[in-house]
Amino acid sequence: MGSQATTTKHPKGLYTCGLTFTLERFAFYGSKTLLLLFLAEAVATGGLGIKASDAAAIAANLAAFTYLAPIFGGMICDRWIGARYCIIIGTIIMAAGYALGYFATSVVWVHAMIALISIGTGFFKGNLNALVGELYEDDNQKDAAFSILYTFVNLGSFTGSLIMGILYINTFAVVENGVTILGFRQCFLTAAVVMILGGILFASTMKVLGEAGKYPQKMLNKNASIEGAEVKDADAPLTKVEKDRVKVIFILSFFSIFFWVFYNQAGSSLALYMKDYVNLTVSGFEIPVMWIDTTLNGVLCVALGPIMAAIWTKLSKREKGDLTMAQKMALGYTFLAVAFLFVIAAEFTRGIGAPATSKASVLWLVFFVVFQTIGEMCFSPLGNSLVSKIAPAKYLSLLMGVWAAATFVANKASGYVQGIIEKMGLVQVFVAIPVILVVGVFIILATNKKLTAMIGDNEDVAVELNESAS
Repeated sequence: MGSQATTTKHPKGLYTCGLTFTLERFAFYGSKTLLLLFLAEAVATGGLGIKASDAAAIAANLAAFTYLAPIFGGMICDRWIGARYCIIIGTIIMAAGYALGYFATSVVWVHAMIALISIGTGFFKGNLNALVGELYEDDNQKDAAFSILYTFVNLGSFTGSLIMGILYINTFAVVENGVTILGFRQCFLTAAVVMILGGILFASTMKVLGEAGKYPQKMLNKNASIEGAEVKDADAPLTKVEKDRVKVIFILSFFSIFFWVFYNQAGSSLALYMKDYVNLTVSGFEIPVMWIDTTLNGVLCVALGPIMAAIWTKLSKREKGDLTMAQKMALGYTFLAVAFLFVIAAEFTRGIGAPATSKASVLWLVFFVVFQTIGEMCFSPLGNSLVSKIAPAKYLSLLMGVWAAATFVANKASGYVQGIIEKMGLVQVFVAIPVILVVGVFIILATNKKLTAMIGDNEDVAVELNESAS
């Protein structure tokens, strides 16, 4: 546990972690959609010329494996290395991965690039979230803290996609024999440099973290702070309440899969749809695809972060308390379902199945991103907060990894939606998506009371600890 006293003011360590996350997300989101376009773009214009459905499946691996790897990074942190040292190791490995993108001349290079970035993320992401949780003794501050952290995350998403969008299409692009060769490779090298800067920033400001992140989670005992509870041995078996809480983390992680499968279409099938079927030219300027699917999302998240933090803080002070995590997840499902209605409208306005010469207005996709982002902000940053609150101390980083692993499954699955669209048709798939989400809303709300009861509260843990001690 960090040495920060309970206060309404957030510790300085939150901002050190936040800025480090900003630079890491700059590199990731600056490269994520760029990798898809790099794979799908013709060789003559600087890409690898891969078939669209194959490009979507390969590019999805970048997001997918960066969510699986934190399980293993969490295990290492929990047992052997403190979170802060894992974070530094992660930045170095990720930098090496992005640097490989500069040399990529085939899909083999891309797979190696994805592997290194994923391993580095495994050391970095879940452990940074766990470290933020260590900074707080008051669980009531954590929803607000992780919403603020999410603002830093999306500041990186916004700036990374905005700047890389300009760099690859303008600054780094060169014209040879009348053909514009796009600057994909130079952008990947830029991401590598940004990661090195992130590692230097974190290492040079670790002193503000106090004791947080110095030791493996196995050596910590969060339960000792519960008044009247005995200190629990790190190797002792989990209590019934702790087991129930672990089950809740797995259940909500499962529900999150469906949200992220459909959410991630913005960076895969919808990015390819915009590239071919949406009018992205405004007053003679061509808007980079990544400005719509990533930059706009980042701007909205940055703007909504403090607002959502204030909302969750205010709700937590109500007599009946905050909304439950399941209720927030149901809200996320609802807003995402509404978002897809705008994609359906876009296809109707240009003519269902019409050739690429018939373009839809970019405004339809703007509205999609607005509602998609509101849905995201309803529960995405709060998943890490929930795990931080209810996970048994010795499995904290591991269970952070479980939450991330659900997103791995979602990202991996989302890469195959483009293939389904090519076989079934875009409208059919994008009508099915909101229907599935609405069904999910009813299922989540039906299980809300049971899940809330399984979580219990700190008094339940204290009672079990005292009983086991006696």
